[in-house]
Amino acid sequence: MNWALPRGENALHPLLLALVLLLLVVKPLVELGVLPNYGMAIGLQVVILAGLFCLDSARQRGRHLVIVALLTGAGLQGLALGLPGGPPGLVAAGAAALSLSVLIAAILVQVFAAGRVTTRRIEGAIAAYLLVGIVFACLYDLVSALDPGAFQYNGVAPEPGRVAGHLFFSFVTLTTTGYGDVVPVHPLARALAILEALIGQLYIAILLARLVSLEIAHRRDGVGK
Repeated sequence: MNWALPRGENALHPLLLALVLLLLVVKPLVELGVLPNYGMAIGLQVVILAGLFCLDSARQRGRHLVIVALLTGAGLQGLALGLPGGPPGLVAAGAAALSLSVLIAAILVQVFAAGRVTTRRIEGAIAAYLLVGIVFACLYDLVSALDPGAFQYNGVAPEPGRVAGHLFFSFVTLTTTGYGDVVPVHPLARALAILEALIGQLYIAILLARLVSLEIAHRRDGVGK
């Protein structure tokens, strides 16, 4: 297996580092009160910027469209951070969900494209999986802000506009762990939870099958030459 990066491809180390810091450092510090509430939003903007840096430069037209979408989402999120009240929080969560979804699509195009298995593909697969969990956290935050009773909590319910409060539930759902401390009761919240659980299961199966088929095809082509 050749792990070298083809020409025009950037490694995804910055994006993976930003995601790990967001989930394992920024989120706990925000919930402990060490960092302000908007720390998660700033962390999301760092993730978006890291994703921009790591975009594949070999596909210029698609790359430009993704850049515009990501910068628009980051701009809306930054604008919402400077405004008081609940609606700006909804704008920030919605903009983050939209821009990160575009980033996921751009990464998966590279991950599932024809060609040999590279380090970038593996990194992209991991980054996309983590980004899916963050996107659903944003969506849960939107539902909870629109209907505060959309979720039932054993502990303290997260404040509207704080994605940190829903990240734990999102990744528990994505990995189908199911601790039961947070329960969706609103029909839309339940539908999103079902969709995320399905994605969490199907993503792994489809990803592994695709990577194995790509590696087999690459070795077959290598033998035939």
